Amino acid sequence: MQQEEQSPFLDLDNKTIGRKIYLTRKIAGLKANDVAERLGLGEAAYTKYERGETNITVEFIKKIAVVFNIDPIQLLSTSEGHFFENVHNSPILSTFHTFQTTNEKQNQAILTLIDNVVEMNKRIMELLEKKL
Repeated sequence: MQQEEQSPFLDLDNKTIGRKIYLTRKIAGLKANDVAERLGLGEAAYTKYERGETNITVEFIKKIAVVFNIDPIQLLSTSEGHFFENVHNSPILSTFHTFQTTNEKQNQAILTLIDNVVEMNKRIMELLEKKL
């Protein structure tokens, strides 16, 4: 069985870019509905972009970059294994100098951790608001 060689060039298909958009949203602690509203889209239409089911245009990349407060080129130029190295403005990843993903299981564990931290922060804020 012959192993597939990995291309040295960036993969600019909709699924790859959509995955980067999804990860960026999760890292930013935003819900799909919040991002969709900022873009003037319904949540179902927006999540089709994240899944790579809708053609991702340069105009969409520009708009989503404004929402995430990142350079649009990051969504296009970052290779899959080094995606987190180039994420800025993240309250969760700001303590990491370098972070490399190695597989889907690790990615899922990180996303679960991020979701838990975001949920914990919401609960803390609710408790603080009740005390005031």
